Amino acid sequence: MVTNLFFPLKGGSEHVVYEISRRLVKRGYEVHILTEKTKSHWPLYECIEGIHIHRCPVHFAISPIRFVSGVLNAAKLFRTLNESHSFELLHFHLTLSSVGVLLCQSSRHPARISSFYGPWHQEELVEKKILRRLHPGRIKAFLFHRLQRFVLNHSEKIIVLSRFSQLSLSKLFGTSLTSELIPGAADLARFLPTGDRRQVRARLGLPVAGKVLLTIRRLVPRMGIDALIAAMPRILKVHAGTILVVGGTGALRETLEKQAIDLGVSSQVLFTGYIPDEELPLYYQAADLFVLPTRALEGFGLCTVESLACGTPVAGTAVGATAEIITDLDDRFLIPESTSESIANTVLTCIDTACEEAFRGRCRRYAEEHYDWDRVVDSLEQVYRSVCDAP
Repeated sequence: MVTNLFFPLKGGSEHVVYEISRRLVKRGYEVHILTEKTKSHWPLYECIEGIHIHRCPVHFAISPIRFVSGVLNAAKLFRTLNESHSFELLHFHLTLSSVGVLLCQSSRHPARISSFYGPWHQEELVEKKILRRLHPGRIKAFLFHRLQRFVLNHSEKIIVLSRFSQLSLSKLFGTSLTSELIPGAADLARFLPTGDRRQVRARLGLPVAGKVLLTIRRLVPRMGIDALIAAMPRILKVHAGTILVVGGTGALRETLEKQAIDLGVSSQVLFTGYIPDEELPLYYQAADLFVLPTRALEGFGLCTVESLACGTPVAGTAVGATAEIITDLDDRFLIPESTSESIANTVLTCIDTACEEAFRGRCRRYAEEHYDWDRVVDSLEQVYRSVCDAP
């Protein structure tokens, strides 16, 4: 597994790599992770749940130095590992470390596949709101696009998480690339429904009475948290005691807190900051409704299926893969636009259904039938075998 971000980081791609790796180990595979040492106190090597994690140092200074050091040190680490291991398959996840590995001639011998989590260059443009054609950030985005295409073109098969990602892949990189749709999933043994939401709320220090809305996102513009907060005054007119819990960190936190104050809803909007892994299921269990107000580039959304696994319905904007997940369950929970008015309308329409135990049970069954990590690894094994057995 080749990825520049991995454990103990907790982002989406890191989570996917960790979940599939530990399950592959249980099935008898020898799994190695080649990644970057993004914190100085992390060891260069450690073994967690049977996963061999190898980290290469990176010089985090200005962007060009960071990129070059990441690529070159990944190449150096792969050459060292390849001398003592006979790798049958390379699975590329994130671009920079993958480019480094592909620069090594020895990387041509094993079978190679890539996971496409989304267009790296578009995320750069959207998140930094780069609109001007001559903006320096466009040069950086162009480089991101070329590097990602380089990795994809050197892979025999590409894994995508959704039909949306499959379409994006074809539009941006050409129809000649062969892709396989294998969605993300939830750990069904960890994300479970609760029999008593009031008890869970008390444990987390949340109000026991009233409606609880939850969103867990990076606090950046494309996640649309500002539109969700702007919807709160209208929601509160109908359900006066409603609390919105905002989990996650990001550059917009101070701005969002000020927005809540300006709208007069600061007492009803709770910013938790980073939510530790062990508390995540509790927050999902405590909520009546999870709200996903994304504005752009939602390649999958692991939080959506984790919430459903806990029996908590999800109302999400019709952006990217969210529409695929929600529509098959109940299209009333699909928010047509990422505006405050549209979010408020959908929440008010769905909140009573979301509180019904029968519907919450249906959410859990839906997650069990479609988003189980063991089924994901079953599909992934088939892809691994197909590329390893190919001439």
